[in-house]
Amino acid sequence: MSDKIEGYLEVGLNERDEIVINHPDLKPDENGIGHIVFSINQAQHLSHLLATKASEAANNVRRREEAERRRVAEATPVDRSSITLADGSPVTPDHRELKENGQQKDYVVLSAEERAKGFVRPVRTSYRHAKCGGVTKMSRVIAETYARDPDFYNGTFCVDCGKHFPLLIEGERQFFWIDDGSPVGE
Repeated sequence: MSDKIEGYLEVGLNERDEIVINHPDLKPDENGIGHIVFSINQAQHLSHLLATKASEAANNVRRREEAERRRVAEATPVDRSSITLADGSPVTPDHRELKENGQQKDYVVLSAEERAKGFVRPVRTSYRHAKCGGVTKMSRVIAETYARDPDFYNGTFCVDCGKHFPLLIEGERQFFWIDDGSPVGE
């Protein structure tokens, strides 16, 4: 008949199919139990309100935790000498050689240890090229490098154009994150 949250709350149905909430802090009835009775519509509205407020509270906690992580990451200087290739291997002189599709053989990223120090921006993986409108999705390790140090790269690849471009041409930003429209590299 009822679900209990031990020591706090009991939710059930009465003989008229009304939703009943029992709680020790409510004014007790003749049986010594405190409860509130809701119609079905009231209970559905209450469940929606509770779910909405729970979601709002969880989002507030996430935002505060993210702000604290960002604050700590911003206070921790980036060690740009701590780099690897995207697969975690040491940087090689030939990593910039181009493949047939126009991409480099491999890309330099901040090391896993450096990225683990936290991010000063959100980790975003897709961006739009202002020139052609094409959307490019990057690997997680490159996205984390941008999130840890937005100024790490001065250019990026457009999959539709099949070429690398500077992030900034004649003072104009060329690439924008899909998630929020902000410029790549800021």
